[in-house]
Amino acid sequence: MVVPQTATVEQRLLEALRRGDLEGYLRALSDTHVLVFGSRRLADAGLEDPAAPLGLVQDIGGSRKVYAVTPDQTVDPGPHLVYHAMTLRTMLRRCTPLTWQLVVNQGSDHEGRIPVKKLAAWVDNHPEEIRPFSDYGNRLTASDRWSRQGPLAAALACGAHLAVQNEVPWNAIGHVYNDYPADVRLLREGWKITEYEHWRTAVESLLEEPGTASPPDPEDPAVRAHLAAMRADGIWEQSDDGELPDVRAWNYGRAVNLARWAAATKLCDADEARETVQRTGALAAAACGDWRGFGAGYVLGRLLHFGDTDRSKYYRPIRKVHRILAEDPASPWRTLELASAAEGAAGAAGAAEE
Repeated sequence: MVVPQTATVEQRLLEALRRGDLEGYLRALSDTHVLVFGSRRLADAGLEDPAAPLGLVQDIGGSRKVYAVTPDQTVDPGPHLVYHAMTLRTMLRRCTPLTWQLVVNQGSDHEGRIPVKKLAAWVDNHPEEIRPFSDYGNRLTASDRWSRQGPLAAALACGAHLAVQNEVPWNAIGHVYNDYPADVRLLREGWKITEYEHWRTAVESLLEEPGTASPPDPEDPAVRAHLAAMRADGIWEQSDDGELPDVRAWNYGRAVNLARWAAATKLCDADEARETVQRTGALAAAACGDWRGFGAGYVLGRLLHFGDTDRSKYYRPIRKVHRILAEDPASPWRTLELASAAEGAAGAAGAAEE
């Protein structure tokens, strides 16, 4: 069987396993990262326990194993454990001593068990095969465990700019976003959020009216220059009524991701995150109408938020992301209507009233 280029990591692992191809199995793993469990208490304290390396478990027979999952195979780790993202190389460095067996996606049809010495030898002989974290970003991905259709998917697509930038699935509210320590650090340093009330306040500040996104001034030279660049790049077309992009889209896109980060870092549960995403999607649909309007509003809102008057820092990266979302046939902007996001909020409200 020829595995198509669009095969998921899990499909590639399964085919390699069926062939008895250890090298193919490791090549598939090296193209992604894996997630291993660690103590939430230690992660929150910024510590690692040398006596309990990440993911290392000693079974009844005394064998030492490191259990890892690929990003689309995460499960709820419970209240006391969190996920740490690693490449095969960083796993060898952080999960010491090297006396264990790697167990990948335990219980699946593509479960792999690899002695650490074979793993270390392969990594040493194929350093160029390991995809570094610095290579991540600006790619559209989706989770096979979450729907790509329906109102919730449309609402999640309002957060797709940041999902593409971070190369995380655009359609999931999961147990991890990037990596628990990284997600906690982002909330703490980027948003000053360290507890639930901080998060709830931040979300409301993005969603309330009139909110933090002031309508752009059409006479502002910076706004006019931004719009000219966006028009030249096909991001925005001026309507007959002269209406400017609604920059609330910038807030809505961030609110979706704030909900996803909160779920991943256990600041809120999945239900509250889902309700927040659905509410955000409904607001975005009402304000922007379609993905073209939403995308233009997001780009302009981002430029104005950061004061990037000459577009020297923030414009090119977001232009690249915008083009991926506007042009990739698999993009939710090509397969979903923004208006459908409003249906999810209406359904959730009806269920709450019952």
